[in-house]
Amino acid sequence: MTDAENEIELQDQQFKQIENEQKMFPLVADRLPFDLVILDYDAETSPDYYNKAKELANTYGEIRQIRGDGNCFYRAVFVGILEVCMKNEEKAKQFLETCLGWNDRLLKLGFPDWTTNDFCEVFTDWFKKVVNKETTSEKIFDDLNDDSQSNYLIIFMRLITSGYLKEHSEDYAPFIDDGRSLADYCSTEIEAMWKDADHLGISGLVLATGYNIRIEYMDRTAAPNGGWHYDIPADCNETPEISLLYRPGHYDIIYHK
Repeated sequence: MTDAENEIELQDQQFKQIENEQKMFPLVADRLPFDLVILDYDAETSPDYYNKAKELANTYGEIRQIRGDGNCFYRAVFVGILEVCMKNEEKAKQFLETCLGWNDRLLKLGFPDWTTNDFCEVFTDWFKKVVNKETTSEKIFDDLNDDSQSNYLIIFMRLITSGYLKEHSEDYAPFIDDGRSLADYCSTEIEAMWKDADHLGISGLVLATGYNIRIEYMDRTAAPNGGWHYDIPADCNETPEISLLYRPGHYDIIYHK
């Protein structure tokens, strides 16, 4: 075996180890006290993160951790929307109508009929049970932690994100690097599972769902506006109902006190 082949085999083993470690963590964890975030940092070795965590603890009382598998942004936003809808029947019905409308919108954009219809139908049939109160909170979160069921739901979220970007291609295409087309970018970066969301993906999902979000940043250099938090869309007039905590490469859901 050549040195190059040895290197590839070693990388494969490392990726498998990381994947196995990730699978030990639930896709969607229970809500826990936000003070646990403070315990992740040492006041002497990580003073900026430690102080930011303490500051956020004045505003946020709980955190729900999401598995870091490349889908964490899409999963976190979906769970956030779901929790809002579980408390508000009217908003649940509105979100269902939005999701039902995406089937035809995706087909008009040229998405393949069979797979598009399949993913849309699975998602809306599942969500109808939430709207009609034909399921329990326990069953909902069991589904969210079932890889097969949950990933079907996340694929739908990725598809509508891609759809929104394609519907507004003139707005988004100029931001794609390396001379790639928007279609190629959406295929490899948005529709593909286990790919982290960048700013276009974040914007696309928020606008496709109609739910504004606030992202709190542990590191202000990562925020688009250089601040500690960023609301999407930036011109929203109300405090978003869904808040996420961003730590390098990862999103969790956080809840106001």
